[in-house]
Amino acid sequence: METLGSGENGTVSWRVWGHGAAVVSLQRAIRANRVSHAYLIAGAEGVGKRTLAQNFAQALCCPVDRPDPAIPCGVCRSCRRVDRGSHPDVQTVSLRTQAVAAEKPGSKNTSLTIDTVRSLRSSAALRPMEATRRVLIVDDAETLQGAAQEALLKTLEEPPPTVSIVLLANDAEALLPTIRSRCQAIELHPVGSAAIEAGLVGTGVDGGAARELAVLAAGRPGWAVRAAADPGVRQRQAEAVERAVAWIESGPYERLVTAVRTGDGFAKKRDEVFADLEAILGVWRDVMLVAGGVARHATHLPQMPAIEALAESTGLAEAAVALASTRRCLADLEANVRPRLALEGMVLAWPTMLQRG
Repeated sequence: METLGSGENGTVSWRVWGHGAAVVSLQRAIRANRVSHAYLIAGAEGVGKRTLAQNFAQALCCPVDRPDPAIPCGVCRSCRRVDRGSHPDVQTVSLRTQAVAAEKPGSKNTSLTIDTVRSLRSSAALRPMEATRRVLIVDDAETLQGAAQEALLKTLEEPPPTVSIVLLANDAEALLPTIRSRCQAIELHPVGSAAIEAGLVGTGVDGGAARELAVLAAGRPGWAVRAAADPGVRQRQAEAVERAVAWIESGPYERLVTAVRTGDGFAKKRDEVFADLEAILGVWRDVMLVAGGVARHATHLPQMPAIEALAESTGLAEAAVALASTRRCLADLEANVRPRLALEGMVLAWPTMLQRG
Protein backbone atom coordinates (compact mmCIF):
# COMPACT_ATOMS: atom_id res chain seq x y z
CA MET A 1 0.00 0.00 0.00
CA GLU A 2 1.74 3.14 -1.14
CA THR A 3 0.97 6.75 -1.74
CA LEU A 4 2.95 8.72 -4.27
CA GLY A 5 3.40 12.45 -4.14
CA SER A 6 5.89 15.25 -4.46
CA GLY A 7 7.98 16.05 -1.39
CA GLU A 8 11.21 17.87 -0.77
CA ASN A 9 13.22 14.89 -1.97
CA GLY A 10 10.94 13.94 -4.87
CA THR A 11 8.70 10.89 -4.84
CA VAL A 12 7.51 9.76 -1.43
CA SER A 13 6.62 6.17 -0.70
CA TRP A 14 4.79 4.95 2.37
CA ARG A 15 2.39 2.03 2.57
CA VAL A 16 -0.57 4.38 2.72
CA TRP A 17 -3.40 4.78 0.21
CA GLY A 18 -4.07 8.43 -0.46
CA HIS A 19 -3.37 11.14 2.16
CA GLY A 20 -0.38 12.42 0.21
CA ALA A 21 -0.36 15.80 1.97
CA ALA A 22 -0.29 14.16 5.41
CA VAL A 23 2.54 11.84 4.38
CA VAL A 24 4.60 14.69 2.93
CA SER A 25 4.09 16.78 6.08
CA LEU A 26 5.32 14.01 8.39
CA GLN A 27 8.23 13.15 6.12
CA ARG A 28 9.37 16.76 6.01
CA ALA A 29 9.40 16.84 9.81
CA ILE A 30 11.56 13.69 9.90
CA ARG A 31 14.00 15.01 7.30
CA ALA A 32 14.35 18.33 9.12
CA ASN A 33 14.65 16.58 12.51
CA ARG A 34 11.67 18.60 13.72
CA VAL A 35 9.33 15.83 14.81
CA SER A 36 6.62 17.11 17.13
CA HIS A 37 6.10 15.74 20.62
CA ALA A 38 2.40 15.16 19.87
CA TYR A 39 0.17 14.60 16.84
CA LEU A 40 -3.59 14.29 16.54
CA ILE A 41 -4.64 12.28 13.48
CA ALA A 42 -8.39 12.55 13.01
CA GLY A 43 -10.70 10.91 10.50
CA ALA A 44 -13.45 8.37 10.05
CA GLU A 45 -13.00 4.75 11.11
CA GLY A 46 -11.10 2.83 8.43
CA VAL A 47 -9.81 5.93 6.64
CA GLY A 48 -6.16 5.09 7.36
CA LYS A 49 -5.20 6.62 10.71
CA ARG A 50 -3.53 3.51 12.10
CA THR A 51 -1.66 2.81 8.88
CA LEU A 52 -0.33 6.37 8.74
CA ALA A 53 0.80 6.22 12.37
CA GLN A 54 2.46 2.85 11.82
CA ASN A 55 4.43 4.10 8.81
CA PHE A 56 5.46 7.18 10.77
CA ALA A 57 6.71 4.96 13.59
CA GLN A 58 8.61 2.75 11.14
CA ALA A 59 10.37 5.75 9.64
CA LEU A 60 11.39 6.98 13.09
CA CYS A 61 12.62 3.58 14.28
CA CYS A 62 14.22 2.08 11.16
CA PRO A 63 17.99 1.74 11.87
CA VAL A 64 19.04 0.98 8.28
CA ASP A 65 21.32 3.53 6.63
CA ARG A 66 19.23 4.80 3.70
CA PRO A 67 19.25 7.80 1.32
CA ASP A 68 16.03 9.25 2.69
CA PRO A 69 15.56 8.96 6.49
CA ALA A 70 11.82 9.61 6.06
CA ILE A 71 11.29 6.36 4.13
CA PRO A 72 11.75 3.16 6.19
CA CYS A 73 13.28 0.15 4.51
CA GLY A 74 10.22 -1.90 5.43
CA VAL A 75 12.10 -5.20 5.63
CA CYS A 76 14.55 -4.94 8.53
CA ARG A 77 13.86 -6.50 11.92
CA SER A 78 12.78 -3.15 13.36
CA CYS A 79 10.28 -2.43 10.58
CA ARG A 80 8.85 -5.93 10.81
CA ARG A 81 8.43 -5.61 14.57
CA VAL A 82 6.57 -2.32 14.17
CA ASP A 83 4.30 -4.13 11.69
CA ARG A 84 3.66 -6.91 14.20
CA GLY A 85 3.16 -4.52 17.10
CA SER A 86 6.13 -5.92 19.03
CA HIS A 87 8.74 -3.14 18.79
CA PRO A 88 9.87 -2.10 22.30
CA ASP A 89 9.85 1.60 21.40
CA VAL A 90 6.42 1.66 19.74
CA GLN A 91 3.45 1.16 22.04
CA THR A 92 -0.24 1.30 21.15
CA VAL A 93 -3.08 1.64 23.62
CA SER A 94 -6.70 1.23 22.54
CA LEU A 95 -10.00 -0.12 23.79
CA ARG A 96 -8.83 -3.55 22.68
CA THR A 97 -5.50 -3.45 24.51
CA GLN A 98 -7.24 -1.99 27.57
CA ALA A 99 -9.68 -4.92 27.64
CA VAL A 100 -6.83 -7.41 27.32
CA ALA A 101 -4.88 -5.74 30.12
CA ALA A 102 -7.92 -5.63 32.39
CA GLU A 103 -8.70 -9.32 31.78
CA LYS A 104 -12.39 -8.51 32.15
CA PRO A 105 -14.06 -9.67 28.94
CA GLY A 106 -17.51 -8.96 30.33
CA SER A 107 -16.82 -5.33 31.21
CA LYS A 108 -18.30 -2.45 29.21
CA ASN A 109 -14.94 -1.09 28.01
CA THR A 110 -16.45 1.78 26.02
CA SER A 111 -13.91 4.42 27.03
CA LEU A 112 -10.20 4.73 27.73
CA THR A 113 -9.74 5.13 31.48
CA ILE A 114 -7.43 7.15 33.67
CA ASP A 115 -5.60 3.94 34.64
CA THR A 116 -4.72 3.36 30.99
CA VAL A 117 -3.41 6.92 30.68
CA ARG A 118 -1.39 6.57 33.89
CA SER A 119 0.23 3.47 32.44
CA LEU A 120 0.95 5.39 29.25
CA ARG A 121 2.53 8.24 31.22
CA SER A 122 4.81 5.78 32.96
CA SER A 123 5.82 4.37 29.60
CA ALA A 124 6.48 7.89 28.26
CA ALA A 125 9.02 8.43 31.03
CA LEU A 126 11.19 5.56 29.75
CA ARG A 127 14.11 6.15 27.43
CA PRO A 128 14.17 4.43 24.02
CA MET A 129 15.60 0.92 24.09
CA GLU A 130 16.62 0.49 20.44
CA ALA A 131 15.52 3.52 18.41
CA THR A 132 16.35 7.16 19.01
CA ARG A 133 12.72 7.96 19.78
CA ARG A 134 9.72 6.29 21.39
CA VAL A 135 6.33 6.45 19.67
CA LEU A 136 3.20 6.09 21.80
CA ILE A 137 0.01 5.65 19.79
CA VAL A 138 -3.34 6.27 21.49
CA ASP A 139 -6.07 4.72 19.36
CA ASP A 140 -9.77 5.37 20.13
CA ALA A 141 -8.65 8.67 21.65
CA GLU A 142 -12.14 10.12 21.23
CA THR A 143 -13.29 7.75 24.01
CA LEU A 144 -10.93 9.15 26.66
CA GLN A 145 -12.82 9.91 29.87
CA GLY A 146 -12.65 13.43 31.24
CA ALA A 147 -10.24 12.52 34.04
CA ALA A 148 -8.15 10.53 31.57
CA GLN A 149 -7.89 13.54 29.26
CA GLU A 150 -6.77 15.73 32.16
CA ALA A 151 -4.10 13.18 33.05
CA LEU A 152 -2.91 12.99 29.44
CA LEU A 153 -2.76 16.77 29.29
CA LYS A 154 -0.07 16.78 31.98
CA THR A 155 2.18 14.67 29.76
CA LEU A 156 1.48 16.85 26.73
CA GLU A 157 2.34 19.97 28.73
CA GLU A 158 5.70 18.53 29.84
CA PRO A 159 6.64 16.10 27.05
CA PRO A 160 9.75 13.94 27.39
CA PRO A 161 12.31 14.98 24.74
CA THR A 162 12.56 11.55 23.10
CA VAL A 163 8.85 10.70 22.87
CA SER A 164 6.18 11.38 20.28
CA ILE A 165 2.56 10.76 21.27
CA VAL A 166 0.18 10.11 18.37
CA LEU A 167 -3.53 10.38 19.13
CA LEU A 168 -5.92 8.68 16.70
CA ALA A 169 -9.49 9.92 16.90
CA ASN A 170 -12.61 9.43 14.82
CA ASP A 171 -13.78 12.82 16.09
CA ALA A 172 -11.21 15.39 17.23
CA GLU A 173 -13.92 17.55 18.79
CA ALA A 174 -14.44 14.89 21.46
CA LEU A 175 -11.07 15.91 22.93
CA LEU A 176 -10.49 18.90 25.20
CA PRO A 177 -9.46 22.10 23.41
CA THR A 178 -6.35 22.18 25.59
CA ILE A 179 -5.32 18.75 24.28
CA ARG A 180 -6.01 19.68 20.67
CA SER A 181 -3.99 22.88 21.02
CA ARG A 182 -0.92 20.94 22.17
CA CYS A 183 -0.95 18.55 19.22
CA GLN A 184 -0.07 19.02 15.59
CA ALA A 185 -3.36 18.28 13.85
CA ILE A 186 -3.58 16.02 10.80
CA GLU A 187 -7.07 15.54 9.38
CA LEU A 188 -7.63 12.60 7.05
CA HIS A 189 -10.44 12.83 4.53
CA PRO A 190 -12.12 9.98 2.62
CA VAL A 191 -9.84 8.50 -0.04
CA GLY A 192 -10.95 8.53 -3.67
CA SER A 193 -12.25 5.24 -5.04
CA ALA A 194 -9.58 5.26 -7.78
CA ALA A 195 -6.78 5.25 -5.18
CA ILE A 196 -8.46 2.46 -3.23
CA GLU A 197 -9.02 0.44 -6.40
CA ALA A 198 -5.38 0.85 -7.42
CA GLY A 199 -4.25 -0.17 -3.93
CA LEU A 200 -6.38 -3.30 -3.98
CA VAL A 201 -5.14 -4.27 -7.44
CA GLY A 202 -1.60 -3.78 -6.17
CA THR A 203 -2.26 -6.38 -3.47
CA GLY A 204 -3.49 -8.91 -6.03
CA VAL A 205 -7.26 -8.31 -5.96
CA ASP A 206 -8.98 -8.86 -9.30
CA GLY A 207 -9.74 -5.62 -11.15
CA GLY A 208 -13.51 -6.04 -11.17
CA ALA A 209 -13.68 -6.97 -7.50
CA ALA A 210 -11.31 -4.13 -6.63
CA ARG A 211 -13.52 -1.62 -8.44
CA GLU A 212 -16.64 -2.81 -6.65
CA LEU A 213 -15.01 -2.86 -3.22
CA ALA A 214 -13.53 0.60 -3.79
CA VAL A 215 -17.02 2.02 -4.34
CA LEU A 216 -18.49 0.21 -1.35
CA ALA A 217 -15.61 1.38 0.86
CA ALA A 218 -16.94 4.96 0.75
CA GLY A 219 -13.45 6.41 1.12
CA ARG A 220 -12.23 3.94 3.77
CA PRO A 221 -9.17 1.96 2.63
CA GLY A 222 -9.14 -0.02 5.86
CA TRP A 223 -12.61 -1.37 5.20
CA ALA A 224 -11.66 -2.27 1.62
CA VAL A 225 -8.62 -4.24 2.79
CA ARG A 226 -10.65 -6.15 5.38
CA ALA A 227 -13.44 -6.83 2.87
CA ALA A 228 -10.98 -8.15 0.30
CA ALA A 229 -9.51 -10.57 2.84
CA ASP A 230 -12.80 -11.59 4.48
CA PRO A 231 -16.04 -11.87 2.46
CA GLY A 232 -17.90 -11.75 5.76
CA VAL A 233 -17.03 -8.05 6.10
CA ARG A 234 -18.97 -7.22 2.97
CA GLN A 235 -21.88 -9.43 4.03
CA ARG A 236 -22.04 -7.74 7.43
CA GLN A 237 -22.10 -4.33 5.77
CA ALA A 238 -24.92 -5.43 3.47
CA GLU A 239 -26.88 -6.59 6.50
CA ALA A 240 -26.16 -3.30 8.28
CA VAL A 241 -27.45 -1.36 5.26
CA GLU A 242 -30.64 -3.46 5.25
CA ARG A 243 -31.16 -2.66 8.94
CA ALA A 244 -30.48 1.01 8.23
CA VAL A 245 -33.11 1.19 5.50
CA ALA A 246 -35.66 -0.64 7.67
CA TRP A 247 -35.01 1.75 10.58
CA ILE A 248 -35.32 4.83 8.39
CA GLU A 249 -38.48 3.57 6.71
CA SER A 250 -40.24 2.77 9.98
CA GLY A 251 -42.71 5.12 11.63
CA PRO A 252 -41.86 7.66 14.38
CA TYR A 253 -42.83 5.31 17.24
CA GLU A 254 -40.92 2.33 15.82
CA ARG A 255 -37.89 4.54 15.28
CA LEU A 256 -37.88 5.60 18.94
CA VAL A 257 -38.32 2.02 20.13
CA THR A 258 -35.33 0.97 18.02
CA ALA A 259 -33.32 3.91 19.36
CA VAL A 260 -34.11 2.95 22.96
CA ARG A 261 -33.23 -0.71 22.42
CA THR A 262 -30.05 0.18 20.58
CA GLY A 263 -29.03 2.63 23.29
CA ASP A 264 -29.66 0.14 26.06
CA GLY A 265 -27.53 -2.46 24.30
CA PHE A 266 -24.73 -0.08 23.32
CA ALA A 267 -22.26 -1.19 25.98
CA LYS A 268 -22.35 -4.81 24.80
CA LYS A 269 -22.61 -4.10 21.06
CA ARG A 270 -20.57 -0.94 20.62
CA ASP A 271 -18.90 -1.96 17.36
CA GLU A 272 -22.17 -3.18 15.85
CA VAL A 273 -23.95 0.06 16.77
CA PHE A 274 -21.22 2.15 15.17
CA ALA A 275 -21.35 -0.06 12.06
CA ASP A 276 -25.11 0.45 11.86
CA LEU A 277 -24.77 4.21 12.23
CA GLU A 278 -22.11 4.30 9.51
CA ALA A 279 -24.55 2.36 7.31
CA ILE A 280 -27.28 4.89 8.08
CA LEU A 281 -24.88 7.67 7.09
CA GLY A 282 -24.29 5.91 3.80
CA VAL A 283 -28.00 5.52 3.13
CA TRP A 284 -28.77 9.18 3.84
CA ARG A 285 -25.79 10.16 1.69
CA ASP A 286 -27.21 8.12 -1.18
CA VAL A 287 -30.65 9.65 -0.61
CA MET A 288 -29.06 13.10 -0.96
CA LEU A 289 -27.26 12.09 -4.14
CA VAL A 290 -30.46 10.75 -5.70
CA ALA A 291 -32.45 13.79 -4.59
CA GLY A 292 -29.75 16.03 -6.03
CA GLY A 293 -29.83 14.30 -9.41
CA VAL A 294 -26.45 12.54 -9.19
CA ALA A 295 -27.59 8.98 -8.49
CA ARG A 296 -24.64 7.63 -10.50
CA HIS A 297 -22.43 8.37 -7.49
CA ALA A 298 -24.58 6.36 -5.06
CA THR A 299 -22.92 3.49 -3.21
CA HIS A 300 -25.60 1.03 -2.10
CA LEU A 301 -26.94 -0.08 -5.47
CA PRO A 302 -28.87 -3.16 -4.21
CA GLN A 303 -30.98 -0.79 -2.09
CA MET A 304 -31.64 1.73 -4.86
CA PRO A 305 -35.43 1.16 -5.06
CA ALA A 306 -35.78 2.01 -1.37
CA ILE A 307 -33.31 4.89 -1.63
CA GLU A 308 -35.11 6.38 -4.61
CA ALA A 309 -38.41 6.19 -2.72
CA LEU A 310 -36.84 7.91 0.29
CA ALA A 311 -35.40 10.62 -1.92
CA GLU A 312 -38.81 11.24 -3.48
CA SER A 313 -40.57 11.49 -0.12
CA THR A 314 -37.97 13.62 1.68
CA GLY A 315 -36.06 15.81 -0.74
CA LEU A 316 -32.53 17.14 -0.54
CA ALA A 317 -32.93 19.55 2.39
CA GLU A 318 -34.59 17.07 4.75
CA ALA A 319 -32.11 14.34 3.85
CA ALA A 320 -29.28 16.75 4.67
CA VAL A 321 -30.81 17.39 8.11
CA ALA A 322 -31.08 13.64 8.71
CA LEU A 323 -27.47 13.12 7.63
CA ALA A 324 -26.30 15.87 9.99
CA SER A 325 -28.28 14.38 12.90
CA THR A 326 -26.66 10.97 12.31
CA ARG A 327 -23.20 12.51 12.24
CA ARG A 328 -24.00 14.34 15.47
CA CYS A 329 -25.12 11.08 17.06
CA LEU A 330 -21.85 9.41 16.12
CA ALA A 331 -19.88 12.30 17.59
CA ASP A 332 -21.98 12.23 20.77
CA LEU A 333 -21.43 8.50 21.25
CA GLU A 334 -17.70 8.92 20.74
CA ALA A 335 -17.78 11.70 23.36
CA ASN A 336 -19.52 9.35 25.83
CA VAL A 337 -22.90 11.06 25.73
CA ARG A 338 -25.62 8.74 27.07
CA PRO A 339 -26.34 6.37 24.16
CA ARG A 340 -30.14 6.42 24.48
CA LEU A 341 -30.18 10.22 24.56
CA ALA A 342 -27.92 10.48 21.51
CA LEU A 343 -29.89 7.96 19.47
CA GLU A 344 -33.29 9.39 20.40
CA GLY A 345 -32.13 12.85 19.35
CA MET A 346 -30.96 11.44 16.03
CA VAL A 347 -34.23 9.78 15.04
CA LEU A 348 -36.33 12.74 16.21
CA ALA A 349 -34.49 14.88 13.66
CA TRP A 350 -35.29 12.53 10.78
CA PRO A 351 -38.09 13.47 8.36
CA THR A 352 -41.43 11.89 9.26
CA MET A 353 -43.11 11.30 5.88
CA LEU A 354 -41.01 8.34 4.81
CA GLN A 355 -43.30 5.31 4.53
CA ARG A 356 -43.60 3.89 1.06
CA GLY A 357 -47.08 3.28 -0.22
